[in-house]
Amino acid sequence: MSLRLERAFKGLILIGLALFLTHLIVSGKLLFYINPRFAWLTWVAAILLTLVAYAYQRARPHEPLQGGHEHESHQHFGEKPWIALALVALPLLLGILVPPKPLGAQAVGVREVNTDGLGLEGNEQILTRDQAERNILDWLRAFSAADDPGTFSGQNARVVGFVFRDESYSVDQFMVSRFILSCCVADATVLGLIVSWPDSSSLSNDTWVEVEGTFQTGQFDGKSTPILIADRVTHTEAPRQPYLYP
Repeated sequence: MSLRLERAFKGLILIGLALFLTHLIVSGKLLFYINPRFAWLTWVAAILLTLVAYAYQRARPHEPLQGGHEHESHQHFGEKPWIALALVALPLLLGILVPPKPLGAQAVGVREVNTDGLGLEGNEQILTRDQAERNILDWLRAFSAADDPGTFSGQNARVVGFVFRDESYSVDQFMVSRFILSCCVADATVLGLIVSWPDSSSLSNDTWVEVEGTFQTGQFDGKSTPILIADRVTHTEAPRQPYLYP
């Protein structure tokens, strides 16, 4: 393969990567992978990939692109240039072949679940927020700040999350769950409120529900914790942004 053709293929692959990242940003699916405050870095990556692709297309066949090392790199892959192209194309192929989707119940089993709020720092604004406006993260922060779980007995809650159940839950219990992302999915943490509802066994994992009910102190996993006694469990659509952010 000629150096000109090899550069052309590499340039097209880089443009493809830039377009793929741009698509993730515009569609909102980028937030399935990272915290929104880091999204600007993806814009920077897309721009840099485009500039490098442009440089590949504009460079003359005999011109090195990086400090004279082009000839050495080309000579190294000279007999099998497709190896280099495959390595560059692999991230793009994986991005196209593996549809982007948020973490769900399947990922819960390999992560530690936070149901008592320990380690979650709150603030005065969250702790004084109206109960009807609190999400799962808000409630767990409130649990963490309280000395006695009985403090929440009788308090009303309405939260949205996906269902998770395994053999550790009794027949009338499930967890309404959300993932929180500090940086990216690699550090995602599972949060959940324990829900008591007579028809819990009818719910499938990953089903998104809205739960309305009242907290009562109960036992779960050998610990005293607020349990949400559900008055109503309603199936709902997954929110556009399924994660919560600390």
